Amino acid sequence: MIHESLSSLALPIESLLPLEGNPRRGNVDAIAASYNEFGQVKPIVVKDNDDGTYTVLAGNHQLQAAKSLGWTEMAAIVLDADDKAAIAFAIADNRTVELGHTDETALFEMLSSVSDDYSYLFEQLQWDDFEIAALSEHAEKYDEDYVQGYVAPEIVRPIEAVAALDPSTGEKRLEARPDIDTGVAVSQGSTAITSGGTEKAVVQYTLVFDSAAQQRRWYDFIRYLKSSAVYGGDTTAERLFEFIEAHSDF
Repeated sequence: MIHESLSSLALPIESLLPLEGNPRRGNVDAIAASYNEFGQVKPIVVKDNDDGTYTVLAGNHQLQAAKSLGWTEMAAIVLDADDKAAIAFAIADNRTVELGHTDETALFEMLSSVSDDYSYLFEQLQWDDFEIAALSEHAEKYDEDYVQGYVAPEIVRPIEAVAALDPSTGEKRLEARPDIDTGVAVSQGSTAITSGGTEKAVVQYTLVFDSAAQQRRWYDFIRYLKSSAVYGGDTTAERLFEFIEAHSDF
């Protein structure tokens, strides 16, 4: 419920109206999980409609979350503004959030210090063991260069014709013929590189996301595969290939 320090700002929930045409899309379930754990500790922002109702300018998804929990009141700051100024504030409030970014290393350190005590809450916030482990790996590898889910790709030399036995290391190497296109070699693996290619050869890929939103969707997909009763397998790779085989014709 509402924190006692905000009690003087309480308004009846039935008097709060969502902002029409609000372009923002939030995760109501995650907000509800936070409210259920901590209550409302910061007010939403509303505009007085002079008829006993208030339009929510900042906090529309918080309002939905509070309603889902059966709350009857919410703390709100009433902004004195005309319609245009109110819309401008709503846009500015959304945009300032979008323009910020998260220091992933600092976030991982904070999560690590409290995740065991609030495991259910963080699961609702989609910080499960898989994503925290992935965050840990990236934060350790890229430190401050890892921003908003984007990791700059490593620059590697293209496949070149090399000796079957590397004299400097004694390791066996795949040999690419001069007529082999590098892109084909990377996409098709050892069978494209040499006639002696084997299905056991491994080609490893680094998936580079264009944005944090893309990475989030990828994590959601992997979580789905891990919990799915449709696609089996002991590893994520096995489940991924079952999914591919079920949804492709090649």
